[in-house]
Amino acid sequence: MDEGLPEKIPFLPSCVHSFSGGLLVIGMDGEILLLGKELKPIHPHATPFPMKISHSVVLNDRLYATWIDGELMMARMGCIDLNNPPEEGPQRADLRTIRTMDMALHPKGNQWSHVLDAEPLGLGAKGESLVFVLWRKGLYGLTPEANELWRMPEPSWNYPKRRPRDTETISLHIHKEEFTLTSRGGRIQRRSLLTGELIEEFIVIGPEAPLELHFKHGPHELICSTNGEMCWIHKGELVRTLKLNGPVQYAVWDSTMEGWRIAGWREELLITASENKRHEWNEIPIHIEPVKGGALILLNDGTWHNSVFEAKLPPSSEEE
Repeated sequence: MDEGLPEKIPFLPSCVHSFSGGLLVIGMDGEILLLGKELKPIHPHATPFPMKISHSVVLNDRLYATWIDGELMMARMGCIDLNNPPEEGPQRADLRTIRTMDMALHPKGNQWSHVLDAEPLGLGAKGESLVFVLWRKGLYGLTPEANELWRMPEPSWNYPKRRPRDTETISLHIHKEEFTLTSRGGRIQRRSLLTGELIEEFIVIGPEAPLELHFKHGPHELICSTNGEMCWIHKGELVRTLKLNGPVQYAVWDSTMEGWRIAGWREELLITASENKRHEWNEIPIHIEPVKGGALILLNDGTWHNSVFEAKLPPSSEEE
């Protein structure tokens, strides 16, 4: 790719979401920056709430997110409209003075926000449904406007021998009228999106638990363990296995390459059905954005780089 690289992100990024207007970059301390389709800032960045965003999803140009801080023992869940410039919220010092629920502060510019009394473990949104999990509290279904649709007890798992944190949810994916929960201990539950009721539970095809991440794209899945083991599953069948130098940071399916682009620990990988490619970086990749047969890599220091892995497009495609 010959295009110029985007400007450096002015804070330490933690994750990136695509939306209709471009990209949303979220920072380690709750910063928000909107980049247009040319990957230039649409507005100055801001911090609507001075806490780390632990889970986030973008749907219909809205950010649905959870904010949590272990030191302050506080958590929030809310919705922010991405069609508006992000607003600067309260300072961290302001949160330390909160003594009662009616004094609670919330993310600035929110369309709605609620205080959470437990740690959020998973969050997903699609259509007219928002689903989330609270540790030792339960499983909840809401409308995009935060009206409750249903609530269920905390998921219980059929482990013959329990291990520490086995029952912790590590991912939540929504597909049509169902959603799936993946546990750290290596099991998956299919549930009804309409009611939250359990449909079935089964063992994950993949690395030995404990698991860390579970990515899905259509029939393709990537199961990642805490020690860097990965398994690529397609329609329930194992395609490839691989051991990385460290934990996976992010993964995305590249339809042009017909494989997974993976951000590892100071390394970038491209995995297809026939080969594995690796490239080392001095910093840690936290996001990969496929574009025009190649990809842009965002490192944890906020700099963008071109991926070394590019598709060999036919001449007619390159000229367009």
